Amino acid sequence: MSTEPAEIIAQVAAIQPAAAATAEGQISSAAVVSAKLGGGVAAPGEERDEINELCRQIDVFKRLQADYSADWKPEKDAPLAAPEVVAGAACVLLVNAEPAAAGNDADGWSLKCLNSALKVIEQNEQLPLRAELSGWAQRSFSAAVANSAGAK
Repeated sequence: MSTEPAEIIAQVAAIQPAAAATAEGQISSAAVVSAKLGGGVAAPGEERDEINELCRQIDVFKRLQADYSADWKPEKDAPLAAPEVVAGAACVLLVNAEPAAAGNDADGWSLKCLNSALKVIEQNEQLPLRAELSGWAQRSFSAAVANSAGAK
C-alpha cells in the first residue's frame, strides 16, 4: 500500500459504496463523501459547510451516521456510516488539513480538519486503509508543528 496522499485518495475513492437513496430532506454521509472525493481526486472545499458538519459529527457526537436530517441533526438509533464511508470522511478531512487547502489558515481550518481526521481514525480500528490514513495524518501533524515552530 502506498503512503502518498494521491494514491490513498484513489484507493479510498475506489472502495466507496454507492450512496443509497435517502428520504427527501435527508443528507447521506456516503453521498457527501463521494462528492468531496470527486472520483479519486479530493479537492479542498471552497464551501466548507459540509466538511464542517463532518467535523462536528465526529468531534461532538463521536460518530458518523449513514444519514442525517436536512439540518445535520443526528437521528436517534440511526445506523452508522459504513467503514468505507468513514475512511472517505477521514480522507476528505486530511485533504482539507493540508496548508495549501487552508490558505493562510488564520481561522485554524487545517487544525480543525486534522483533529477530526485523527479522532475518526483513532475511533475506528476496523477502518479500511487505517494505517495509510494514520500515517498521512501523523505526517500532516508533524508538518503543522514544524510550521508553527518556524513561525515563531
